[in-house]
Amino acid sequence: MIAGGVLLAVLVLLFIYYWHGVRTRNAVEELIRKKRIINILVAGSNSLKDHKHAFFSIVSINPENRRIGITFIPPAFKIRLDDGGHSARINDVVVFNFNRLRYSIQKDLRLNIPFYAEIYATDVERIVNLIEGVDLFVLDQVRETPGIGFGVNYFDGRKVMRYINTAEQNSIYLKYDRILDVLMTLYRDRERLERFVGMEFMTEVMKSLKTNLLPQEALRIGEIIFNDGDVMATVMPGFFRDGYYVMDDITFRIYEKEFLAQLIVDRNERDIDSSIKIKILNGTDIPGLARKMRERLIREGLNVVEFGTSPYRRMNKSVIINKRASMAAVNRVAELTGIQSTYHIIDNTQLHNIMIIIGEDQTR
Repeated sequence: MIAGGVLLAVLVLLFIYYWHGVRTRNAVEELIRKKRIINILVAGSNSLKDHKHAFFSIVSINPENRRIGITFIPPAFKIRLDDGGHSARINDVVVFNFNRLRYSIQKDLRLNIPFYAEIYATDVERIVNLIEGVDLFVLDQVRETPGIGFGVNYFDGRKVMRYINTAEQNSIYLKYDRILDVLMTLYRDRERLERFVGMEFMTEVMKSLKTNLLPQEALRIGEIIFNDGDVMATVMPGFFRDGYYVMDDITFRIYEKEFLAQLIVDRNERDIDSSIKIKILNGTDIPGLARKMRERLIREGLNVVEFGTSPYRRMNKSVIINKRASMAAVNRVAELTGIQSTYHIIDNTQLHNIMIIIGEDQTR
C-alpha cells in the first residue's frame, strides 16, 4: 500500500510538472535569447484530406531585425522518407509525420524548423473575419466577380479564399502571389490590427489550428511581427528531376545569397535602391507626367524599366503597387515620391517589382 501511495504521488507530481511545463514553455523566447531565426513550416489545404496538403511554406522570422521571410515550397518538392532512398512528393506526405518533413527539409535548406502549423480554408475565413476583413486593391486580376471592381475592395474571409482559389488556371504559383497580396496588405495595416494582439485573441485563433506552437509562443511571435521590420518572399529555387522538384548545391547557394542572407544582413539605402525596378503609368489626361517622374527617380539612383500611359481608368490619387518587392523597397519609393497610398498585387512574372500609377494629385 505504501509503495502504491508513493508511486501515485510520483505520478501526480510528474503530471503537475508536465502540465505546468507545457503551460509555461516558451521555446520562442529561448530562440530569441540565442539570437536564432524562428522557422515555422506552414501547410494548408482547402479541405481536410488525410493531413496531406498542396500548399507548403516556411515562415522565417529574425527577431533581431524583425525581418520576415516566406519561402513557398512547390507541391512536387522531394521529401526523403527514410535513409534507404525512399522518397515522396511533399504533397503526398502526412503532416503529422512532422519529424520526417523537418529532417528532409533541413537537409536541403539547412534550416532548423522547430514549429509547424496546419491551416485550412475554414481557418483562414474565420481568422479574416475575426480581424474584421482586409481591403485589397484590384486592377484587373479579378474578373467577372460580383461585388468586386476597380480600386479598393473590402474582402471578408469567404471572399479572401475565393480570391486565392480563383487564380488563373488554378496555378499554385499564382495562388502564392494572391496569398502574398493578402499577407503584405495585413502587414501594411498592422497598426489597425494591433488591438487584436493579446492572449485571448491568440487562443481563439489557435482553437482550430493544428500546431505545436503554444498560445504564449504564438503571441510572442505576433509581438515581433507588429514592430517595424520588413517582409520578403520567394519560391524555393530548384528544378524538376524524375518527377520531383529538387534543390542542389547551386540552387541552394542562390537561395542562401538572395534570400537567407537578406534575413540577416542589414541592407543600406544603396542596397535597397539597387533592388528596385519601377514601371510608371500616367493615370491622367495630362501628357508627360510619367516621363517627368521617370527622370526624377533616375536622378535619385533608381531603375525605371518602363513608363507610359495607364490602360486603366483615370486616377484621382496616385498609388504605388508592390508587384514583388520587399516592404523596405516599397517604403523607399513612397519616401522618394511622396505617394502614401501603397497596395500589393504580387506578380512574379513581371520584370518590374514596383508599379506607380500617377493620379491627378501629382498635377497640383
